[in-house]
Amino acid sequence: MIKVFQPDQLEDQAQPVPLARRLFLNWEIYLILFLGAFLHLVNINKALFNIDEADFYGMAHDAIISGWLPLTGTRASLGNLNPPLVMYVFMLPASFSSNPLWGQVMVALFNTAAVLLTYFFVRRYYGRLAGTTAALLFTTSVGAWTFSRNIWNPNFLPFFVMLFMFVLFRGVVERRKGWLFWALLLMGIIYQFHGSSLYLLIPLAAAMFLAYKTIRVRDIALAVVALLVLLTPYIIWEFHVHFADVTILFSAAKQSAHIDTEALHFYLFFIHPTLINPYLDLFQRQRDTHLMIPNSQSILIHSHLLTLLSLAYLLSILLLIGGVLVAIGRIFSAPIASTARLQKSIFVLWWREFQAAPERQGLALLLLWQIAPLLLLTRHSVGLVVHYFIFFLPGQFILMALCCKQVITLARQFRPSWERIARYSMSVLATLLIVTQLIGIGGAIIDLTIAGNFQSSVFSDVPDQQNALQMADQIARQRQIHRIYLTAFPTYIKMNSMEYLAQQIKTPVDFFTSDDCFILPSPSAGPVIFLTTSGNSLANVFFSQYADATLVATAPHLGSTPYQIYVVTAKSEPAPVSQAFNQNLQLLSRTAQLLHGQWLTVRWSVLGAHNPAFRTTYGFNIQMHSLTGPALNDSLNCTPTLTWAGDQLFIFHTRENGSSLPQQLAIRASTFVSQPQTLSLGPVTGFTDYFETTGWQTLLTADRKPEITLPVTVS
Repeated sequence: MIKVFQPDQLEDQAQPVPLARRLFLNWEIYLILFLGAFLHLVNINKALFNIDEADFYGMAHDAIISGWLPLTGTRASLGNLNPPLVMYVFMLPASFSSNPLWGQVMVALFNTAAVLLTYFFVRRYYGRLAGTTAALLFTTSVGAWTFSRNIWNPNFLPFFVMLFMFVLFRGVVERRKGWLFWALLLMGIIYQFHGSSLYLLIPLAAAMFLAYKTIRVRDIALAVVALLVLLTPYIIWEFHVHFADVTILFSAAKQSAHIDTEALHFYLFFIHPTLINPYLDLFQRQRDTHLMIPNSQSILIHSHLLTLLSLAYLLSILLLIGGVLVAIGRIFSAPIASTARLQKSIFVLWWREFQAAPERQGLALLLLWQIAPLLLLTRHSVGLVVHYFIFFLPGQFILMALCCKQVITLARQFRPSWERIARYSMSVLATLLIVTQLIGIGGAIIDLTIAGNFQSSVFSDVPDQQNALQMADQIARQRQIHRIYLTAFPTYIKMNSMEYLAQQIKTPVDFFTSDDCFILPSPSAGPVIFLTTSGNSLANVFFSQYADATLVATAPHLGSTPYQIYVVTAKSEPAPVSQAFNQNLQLLSRTAQLLHGQWLTVRWSVLGAHNPAFRTTYGFNIQMHSLTGPALNDSLNCTPTLTWAGDQLFIFHTRENGSSLPQQLAIRASTFVSQPQTLSLGPVTGFTDYFETTGWQTLLTADRKPEITLPVTVS
């Protein structure tokens, strides 16, 4: 039988012991704290910093400097806007520094605290050995480590989930009153970090049923008030958009569902000792851009340790299954028979014993946390990704620790002479698993933060991006150049995060994405700095055709080719085309040119300057449709963060391989400004991650026509 401690008891504490002595005797706390802090903070500046991370920290920092109130978080993968709590959390480090490093440190500290909470929770209810085992397995899990350092909302879940389970056990196992208020409040907090945590309503509902005698009406009333206050910004926004985000969620839930084993694979990912994951194909793993996969250069790929690591993984699965069986066995153990009870049904007898055994109810909560959501997720209507399963942490490791504990307990009950052997055996087994996980996480730290041995094509970190920007800024100041252009193609996601970091350098930076456009300075501007990714085929084409570009420096980029810094001077441009658009944009092309056999391009000149403004981009929309020849109908956008008068704007349609070209195009052009969607709340301005277009202007020719025609030529 697993020993469960009552609220006023602690293992190894028959008599009151001074706090200092307890801290000295419980040496494992220091090991757990040191290991957790080290693994979460080592090379923390190399944590992932891509577009999502930049959006989170950027919104928090912008809220500080503008005084605006975040009404929502960022957009979720389903298209809805998330609640804003994570923005308020990141406003704490953002109020001290614009450097996202401190946001990463805060996430790492929360996850270190989650490890300590795991230890105290498991030790309190299941003993010292189980607590130490669960905490060390959790802190050395490479899967958990992968989602414990970067600036991302689901990464806060383990800390608050452990608080949530503590509160549920306080009500169900300890029979204390007042727990429901905190449980409901924590549920509201956890949901705001990620919607997948709604599955925790299952153990919450079970706890309310099992501990209904401890529930007070005032706890529910206070919780409702607290949740309304907590969700007020999001509720205001949802009223404003007529609950559009709720509609999106319900629409996703109504999609056709299917059953597969994907949920089980992602659940087991967190107990696998390496990121070299044998049971998930590469496509599945790369769908989650926050999971970087070691490549063939990984230090573990050619290591004989992989055999040991695979064996450890199998042992971990067996321990996990054992933990589930232990919990089920304790919950559904046969009732004690007696003559007086023979006339009663077995279920009634079991239920009475179950009600009288809070420790069995606690085990039921653990299973409802781990098993019930997993079974429900095997049938899903939306694609699953790894971070949907973070709310399960650290339950897997708690169940594994319970299995170790139960083996020792069974030996004590049935073969007392074997107890010492069982204790040593389980300690050795737990140590073996912890060491193999340390090997796996050590390999991941080297691969992902030092050697760059990973396959993700979208990874960027803060130091490399800051270094590239600072090098570009330094070269610009040395050469007395007053403008920097920043872009990438085709994986511009690497550079979107640099848009935020570019605010920290002195030289003005124009950031634009290269999906539909490219920008060069006017010839009269003289030399400018261009910062781009290595092997940018689009930049090379435009440089060779329309400018003189000299590569003056490269900046290292972990796991990828270096950033490249060019000094670029535009070649002379043609005279403007008569009878063409002359408002904001002046047409320079007499024909639409097919460049490099791939990009059908029209050339413009930006007539006015657009100064950088808070969370603002300046949009140019060009619509192309064919008049003669094969059909073509495309709407192309360019949204730079600023422009200088005379900038050359190249808008292009990407031609599909082998497709024919029209002989003549009709062109329409418009300009607009994109700014955050705001909501006036009296003296307070609320804003969201949505952007809205304002100042939309259709461009006209001199004779007031909205359309011009251009022939198509091949350059």
